[in-house]
Amino acid sequence: MLLRADMDSKSLGASRSIQVYVPDTGRRIYSTVYFHHGLGFDSSSPWKETRLGNIALKYEFIIVTADAGDSWFVNDSVKGRFWEDFFAFELPEWIESEFPASPNREARGQCGYSMGGYGAMMLAFLHSDRFSAVSTHCGSFVFGHEYRPDRPEREAYMKVNAPPGGRYDLFRFAESGFRTGITRPAIRMDIGVDDYLIEQHRRFHKCLQENGVEHIYSEKEGNHSWSYVDSRLNDSLDFFSGCLRPGS
Repeated sequence: MLLRADMDSKSLGASRSIQVYVPDTGRRIYSTVYFHHGLGFDSSSPWKETRLGNIALKYEFIIVTADAGDSWFVNDSVKGRFWEDFFAFELPEWIESEFPASPNREARGQCGYSMGGYGAMMLAFLHSDRFSAVSTHCGSFVFGHEYRPDRPEREAYMKVNAPPGGRYDLFRFAESGFRTGITRPAIRMDIGVDDYLIEQHRRFHKCLQENGVEHIYSEKEGNHSWSYVDSRLNDSLDFFSGCLRPGS
C-alpha cells in the first residue's frame, strides 16, 4: 500500500511531501529503506519513473521517499534549513511513530539516485550508528569534495554549506572517518558504463579500496537515467534483504 502524507518539519521550518510504501504481509514490524531522488525530482519520482511500486511487492520493507528539493541533504545554516538533521533524525523518528517500522539501526537502510545517491552515502557514513546499510545508483559523490566549474550555482552553495575537505566530503571521510572505530555500514554502489559520472564513481571506489573500506561495486550497461535505476532496483533490494533485520 502506497500512502502520501505531508510532514511538518521543525528542522526545515516547513512541511515536506512524504510517500510511504507499507507491505501488507502481516508482520508486526518491518525494516525501512529510505530512497532519495535526484536533483530536479521529488518524492513521487521513484514511483512514477520506475517500477518500484511493483518490485516492492516482492520484499518486506517499508520504503520511504521524501522531497529533498535541491538541498544535497546538507544542513543549510544560511536559510535555516537543516536537511541532514531532517533525514537522519526527524524523518525516521516520524516514520517509526506512524508506521510499523523498527527503530533499530539494523533495520534502517539508505538508498538513492544521483544527488540522492550522494545523500544516501553521506547519511550512512555520518550516521552509521543509525543506519546499517546503503546502496546507491549513479551517486554524485564529488559533491562536498571538489567544485565543478560547469555548475557555478552549486559551487556557491558548496562554499557556504559543504566546502571541500569539510564535514560533507565523502572522500575525506573515507580516508579518516572510519578510523575512529565507529561501526561501518554495509556499502553497495552501482553505475552505468555510459554514465557521465563514471570517472568520479571509479575514483570514489578506488578511495574506498585504498582505505580498506569494504564495499560492493558494480558497473553495467546504462547511462544516467531512471531507466538505468529501474534495471538495478532488484539488486539494491536483494542487498537490503541480506543486510537489514527488523527484530521482533
